Amino acid sequence: MAQEYIQFGCGLCAPPTWRNFDAGPAFWLEKNLPFLKQALVRKGFPDYPANIEYGDVISGLPVEEKSAQAVYCSHVLEHLALNEFRVTLSHVFSYLKPGGVFRLVVPDLEHYAKLYLASDRADAAITFMREAHLGEPHKDRGLGDKARSLFGRSQHLTMWDFKGMAAELEQAGFVRIRRAACKDAEDPRFLDVEDPGRWNNCLGVECFRPS
Repeated sequence: MAQEYIQFGCGLCAPPTWRNFDAGPAFWLEKNLPFLKQALVRKGFPDYPANIEYGDVISGLPVEEKSAQAVYCSHVLEHLALNEFRVTLSHVFSYLKPGGVFRLVVPDLEHYAKLYLASDRADAAITFMREAHLGEPHKDRGLGDKARSLFGRSQHLTMWDFKGMAAELEQAGFVRIRRAACKDAEDPRFLDVEDPGRWNNCLGVECFRPS
């Protein structure tokens, strides 16, 4: 069985050395209604690379069990509700071969909390919520607001610090859980997907399926 490198929630980062999945509604439209692609791009929607596959990791990706050498996601897990997050971890675990590695990066709740606690500004709480993408600054209930809800998960539904993330990963069966820094993986293939700008002031974690 060939060893695969799986990235989900890839956005526009789709190196040919990885098998890249995305489940965004805008990507679904471009993939399934290609005649709309140019119009969507003119409206500001992303121009997705052709090698991206549609795949929702919550429902399960079309990936064979124990086939992946590595799985990667960047700024995806914070957009999932807790039950969706736990289902996703179970799927990732199943895709990895024994000894396979999972690396992830999410916003760091501890970083935002420290900034909030250090601030004496009257709007510190509002700033914390805005920078952590929590809550909603306004609700107009119009068509624009409904369209934004339909075309993506921009808000953060869960936030993580290392101890909380490590506990969830351990519960899912992962071992050798550690804080990770951008581009510190032993496998050089991660150099193709890890963007330093998406790791700045964020929580990176590396873990493994037991051998």
